[in-house]
Amino acid sequence: MAGKLSVIMPAHNERATIEAAVKSVLGQECRGGFELIVVDDASTDGTAELAAQAGAQVVRLEKNLGAGGARNRGAQKAAGEILVFVDSDVFLEPGSLARVDEFFEQHPETAAVVGNYTAMPEDRGACTVYHNFFTLYHHELSEPEIEWFWGAVSAVRKQAFDGLGGFSEEYPGASAEDIELGYRLSEVGLKINFRADLRGVHARKFSFGSMLYNDYHKAVLGLKLYWLRKPRGKHPHGFSNPLNGFNVALAAVSWPFLFSFLFGGGFFYLVLLAVFAAANYNFYRYIHERSGGFYTAVAIPLHWLCFNAIAAGTIAGVAGLTAGKGLESPSRWF
Repeated sequence: MAGKLSVIMPAHNERATIEAAVKSVLGQECRGGFELIVVDDASTDGTAELAAQAGAQVVRLEKNLGAGGARNRGAQKAAGEILVFVDSDVFLEPGSLARVDEFFEQHPETAAVVGNYTAMPEDRGACTVYHNFFTLYHHELSEPEIEWFWGAVSAVRKQAFDGLGGFSEEYPGASAEDIELGYRLSEVGLKINFRADLRGVHARKFSFGSMLYNDYHKAVLGLKLYWLRKPRGKHPHGFSNPLNGFNVALAAVSWPFLFSFLFGGGFFYLVLLAVFAAANYNFYRYIHERSGGFYTAVAIPLHWLCFNAIAAGTIAGVAGLTAGKGLESPSRWF
């Protein structure tokens, strides 16, 4: 056995999902035993009460600290040798904690493990399903050994976590703190593995607007993080592959042609759309194999629109760095 597990779940105004998330953890089995600590990050909607009623140990914060700070407070209370991080809008698959326990027992040389979402999310709206596949697909492009961390479904040895001081609390909200922790783990020579069989059902619902904003915001942070903190290594994140760089460039180049399309022209804009769709054929085939034709058909235009938001966020991130706004800037726009 790897030792007792401490499952830490940060939650801020997650009334809609907290009960199911807690029950998905408490229904697990693990040879070494486990505890669940929900860190209520100054919620105002009764999240803490619902978590306690569902059976979780609850740590209440008077001030909102963001995901990194909340996870750190949970880690301070943890009695386990392995810290398992699960977001409050993620429902762990049965057997997940047993797989974490088995993994660390069989890999004493590894400090951390990162999981993934299930193929289909809780909500079946087009934007939610597309975004779930976008995350799923790019995580699966990663090699078995990685140099990033992911707070949604992951685990790390407490000794390694404490030795590095946990998550950075300089970044506002839930932003870049998890990937940055992975960078620090890698920089001191600690190993992180990606395991596709460690999964949770994502229960966050995306509207069209929240989807575009999420991708824009993540692009701003991703650009800053990659530029300021990315270590030189051989295990890049699946998102930072050459095709996505091409997609960002293609989206940005298309903007002048969009205006000609609106005013009666637009042949070159349609050519760029066709090139984009052809270049991303493997992604669309991946979606089709797991969900069928409807979600594939809607994924293609959503994918294009999201990369326009990502391109805008990337440019805004460069502008933010030029203006002296680093990762700790409270601005979500640049």
